[in-house]
Amino acid sequence: MLISITELIAQSWNNYLKTWRKFAPFLAVLLGILVVRYFLGFAGLYLNAYTKLSSLTVDLTLTLIFLALYLLGLWTTLSMIKISQDLHKNLPVPNFKDSYTSSSRYILPTILISLLIGLILILGSILFLIPGIIFFVWYYYATYAIIFEGQTNLDSLKTSKNLTLGRWFSMAFRIIIPKIVFFLLFVVLMFILPAIINKIFHPSVVKYDLIVEILNGILTALTLPLFIWSDVLLYFSAKDHPLVVPAPTIK
Repeated sequence: MLISITELIAQSWNNYLKTWRKFAPFLAVLLGILVVRYFLGFAGLYLNAYTKLSSLTVDLTLTLIFLALYLLGLWTTLSMIKISQDLHKNLPVPNFKDSYTSSSRYILPTILISLLIGLILILGSILFLIPGIIFFVWYYYATYAIIFEGQTNLDSLKTSKNLTLGRWFSMAFRIIIPKIVFFLLFVVLMFILPAIINKIFHPSVVKYDLIVEILNGILTALTLPLFIWSDVLLYFSAKDHPLVVPAPTIK
């Protein structure tokens, strides 16, 4: 039997509280990426205004740096997902360096499967909205199958789809509802924290907008393990409790 939605939310939260120290170095990397991105925005304005560099050179350089930051963010997220598997299975957790080393092989397959699923979703949505939604749930766990099972792209699609066979709605609700709950928590924090800062420090409009943007990035990074745990717990619940379809009887 699949884990219930309430159990999924509760266990995700409990696991987050128990294991956040394991994720802390990776969250620090994500926050570092956030800081660098903000400085790059100002650096681009400065270089265009006060140097003789062409706009094309500046834009191309910044684009390459942003691409490198995206890949580092993806790599970090994949490392966190792999660690969550080890924690869930009570396996030894590799150190910070080894986590990145072991998860590096998932970067290219993850990008390729994401592009393939994106194409499938686009084609499904062009036909009609419903097929796109169906495909989204079917192939939601393809990346996780690559990481957890070491599967190829095509095999991961099959594994992901098999997790939903005969229980598409049950899986869909369990994928979506916990994320809605966690997102609402994010929204509440994004409403309360800037209000407190504004009440105490009375920053200017420009500073306030910058503070809100920085808080948004910080909270996004800090709440990421909640979303990961929700996916991991559901993945292994579905894997450990496959739906057995009775064979047709011959009369």
